[in-house]
Amino acid sequence: MDILQVYKCVKCSKETFPQKLICNNCGSIDFIMINSEHAIVEETSIIRHMLGSKDWKPRKIGSVRTNKGVLLTVGLSDEVVSGDKIILFQKDGAILGRKE
Repeated sequence: MDILQVYKCVKCSKETFPQKLICNNCGSIDFIMINSEHAIVEETSIIRHMLGSKDWKPRKIGSVRTNKGVLLTVGLSDEVVSGDKIILFQKDGAILGRKE
């Protein structure tokens, strides 16, 4: 599991994910990667069905705001609820969150 990294504009310090080609705040093309390992869960939902998938199991997702201010949709462990502080990580290319 890898800590989630977001992209910070070198010129204006706006943070974003995924990386943009051009900063929508100042127009710069220079970014650095910074760790963003914590977030607050703003809202949760459950995906109950996936078109074309067999043997699908319901999965919890949520809108979370990172400690760097970036809003993301991530997969969540089942015990997480709105308002919880979570740890963000990447596994097999997916962004996930779990309680601290």
